Amino acid sequence: MRIFPLLIAVIGLIAAPAPPLPAGGAVRVEIFEDIAAGKEFDLTGLTAVDRYTEPAFAFVHTPAKFAANAIPLDRSTPYYLRASYKRDFAAGTHQFRLRARGAARLLVDGKLVATTKAQKANTSSDDPVPSAIERANSPLRPVIYPHQDAVVQLDLTAGEHAIELIAAVGGKGLYPSTGELAVGVSRNGDVDHLLGPDGSPLLTDAAWADYVASSFARHYDSDTTRRRAVSREVTAAWAERHKALRAKMGALPAGLSVDGFIDAKLSEAGVKPTAALTDLEFLRRVTLDATGLIPAPVQVRAFLKDDAATRRGKAIDRLVNDPSWADHWVGYWQDVLAENPGILKPDLNNTGPFRWWMHQSFSDNISFDRFVADLVQMEGSASLGGPASFALATLNDAPMAAKADILGQAFLGQKMSCARCHDAPFHPFKQKDLFAMAAMLNGKPVKLPVTSTVPQGEGGRKPAVHSALKPGEMIAPEWPFAKLVAHAEGAELPAAGSVATRRELASYIISPENERFAQVVANRVWKRYMGVGIVEPADDWSRGRASHPELLSYLAKEFMASGYDMKHLAKLILQSRAYQRKAAGLPADQLSSSKRFFAGPAHRNLTAEQLVDSLHFAAGKTFDCEEMNLNPAGDRTAKQFLNLGNPARGWQMTALSNERDRPALALPIAQSIVDVMTTFGWRQSRQSPATDRDDAASAMQTLILANGVLGTRMARLSDDSAFTAMALGELPAAELVVETFIRVLSRPPEARERASFTRLLEPVYGDRVVAGAKARATKRESDGRVSWSNHLSAEASLIRMDEERKLRYGDQPTARLTKAFRERYEDMLWALMNSPEFAMAP
Repeated sequence: MRIFPLLIAVIGLIAAPAPPLPAGGAVRVEIFEDIAAGKEFDLTGLTAVDRYTEPAFAFVHTPAKFAANAIPLDRSTPYYLRASYKRDFAAGTHQFRLRARGAARLLVDGKLVATTKAQKANTSSDDPVPSAIERANSPLRPVIYPHQDAVVQLDLTAGEHAIELIAAVGGKGLYPSTGELAVGVSRNGDVDHLLGPDGSPLLTDAAWADYVASSFARHYDSDTTRRRAVSREVTAAWAERHKALRAKMGALPAGLSVDGFIDAKLSEAGVKPTAALTDLEFLRRVTLDATGLIPAPVQVRAFLKDDAATRRGKAIDRLVNDPSWADHWVGYWQDVLAENPGILKPDLNNTGPFRWWMHQSFSDNISFDRFVADLVQMEGSASLGGPASFALATLNDAPMAAKADILGQAFLGQKMSCARCHDAPFHPFKQKDLFAMAAMLNGKPVKLPVTSTVPQGEGGRKPAVHSALKPGEMIAPEWPFAKLVAHAEGAELPAAGSVATRRELASYIISPENERFAQVVANRVWKRYMGVGIVEPADDWSRGRASHPELLSYLAKEFMASGYDMKHLAKLILQSRAYQRKAAGLPADQLSSSKRFFAGPAHRNLTAEQLVDSLHFAAGKTFDCEEMNLNPAGDRTAKQFLNLGNPARGWQMTALSNERDRPALALPIAQSIVDVMTTFGWRQSRQSPATDRDDAASAMQTLILANGVLGTRMARLSDDSAFTAMALGELPAAELVVETFIRVLSRPPEARERASFTRLLEPVYGDRVVAGAKARATKRESDGRVSWSNHLSAEASLIRMDEERKLRYGDQPTARLTKAFRERYEDMLWALMNSPEFAMAP
């Protein structure tokens, strides 16, 4: 097998002549790293590490950097961006506007015409709030703090001119971001447009927002393509490894199936299975389970048009290949792997945001053994979301012991939490086992800290627990689970990391000889879809037995033979009759393995992420959430303040770190979402791993959804609501009721429901549309002047408190529908969104 070390493998890294300068087309952009002092703005003769193009002189994203196995990497601090372009100008005076957060230089025909100053790092928390933005009665997008505008007037001759921009990105004490780096140009007092080809966007708020959104989508697609290209050889090496495994395993026995094992135990016990789901019940359940969202009306109609005999299979195939497949898995593994990034200064057991790497892994559908191997080796960027983020455990006296416990629970069903401070009294683990595995992660022996021992005072009561280790003792790296696998077959991993004992640990965990690994993952997937595991607890197998051992073995072997393909494993379960039955109650005695029959899946509430994502999806609204960032000025490092971006799905939320109720640190929209998610079992702080959430039904869940900010916003007929668009259409009232039910509950209404809601709407339906009324802007703008740097300022607190007050009023209702109709239709939406049917999986 060919082995690939973790070398940088960025497109454009190899020295090559620069391509010809674009003329009248795209803007050529080059990235330079590790520039020597004194050469920062003299890049002549230097080799760019990356080259790409932009449609205009606006640079809000730069390409991600990847290792040969697609692991995200950091760029140098700082790095430099050079943009070059040629175009024809008419003769006369032209205004050029250089907008940058840090040091930048603009050259025209090789002559320096404008500069901006380097940004300075900040350590204060009591700065004054910067002055409010003044628009001066102009549609021009104002310069946002701490950006600078350098404006110059140039007299140009008719014909072609060369434009060059060089800008520093990041730097000592700064966050590595381009901010709103841009160059605008205008004539005769007109509003600036971005420098670029004819038709480039104007430099207005609306046009800038559209450009930023398109830039994000463009770079996301480009990064995905580049990442997969960079890792093609590593992916092929893993495929060869799986091919060899299949050859060794041989053909699996024919005729085996999930239902064969389930039905046999049901028959033996004389237990009757529950009835099959209807088609639409199945579609709602499988769409939620595969994507984390309720089905869209267009999906419902397409499903019903398919042949009845094949529609369910087609739906499963489509859904496991939906982009939201990755979104739905991230939230699960955030809990299991205790992903715990903080947007404020470090707290106990904060990790980096390895959510981004997990999402790209599920999006690329890399094999799960590769996923675990990359995680265990903990390489890449710690702040930008590589597996190195997993290595972090801030303020922890033995961080690798914490990680060893997490890995043991997640992939081996070995819960060693009690062995952190002593030999586990109720589990078969010694303290040495945990710290020996911690030493493997550490790459060298670890010292047992005094704080990880149970002290015994002289003459005091003897503790009920014992440990053979003494404080300060050194524990060498050693695999502690020889009973699971004594030798790591295939110890040489594709894209092996730099720490030998981590490679060894990864090899032990994912070794084909270690049947426990595949069984634990198969059990986790089964539990996720069926509500209860074949083995319970799923993270602590020393306390449980398999209810269906042959089924577990079958799923594990299928998983291995597929090349550890999570989608293959999921389809085996989703295609089964057992999964497609109505939910069954689970009496307490069925938690014992002998009485766990799976007559039907267990009743399940929607997860917190499914609930908030589906509410927004039904309403056709985005999160419209503030950036998860308390350092919008970028004048502190990523080690102090992470920027987790603008969330679009529930898994992208994080703890808001405002437990001391400092108003200036509030993020009101984010808080309204987090409040709902927390009430429904989501954990703001994941200091330890968890497989099961505390999401039992409560009065608070009903109250916050019925009366809280989020529920009110989703039912409000604002101009960005899909329900507003439906109501403005030509549908009769009865058909609007049908379409609303399909959109919210994924089914048409029953006759009595249709009649009841039609009676509600009809008296005000005919004249519901207000003639001549216009749609209004709905996006909320968070004041970017407020940050950690000035959060002790009274003015900063008042700004955020005013934003909170406005949010509590809810979204601004549309003026295009009459109040009489709007209030009745909103009542209907409120009723459907607050129904038990919406909050529970079918």
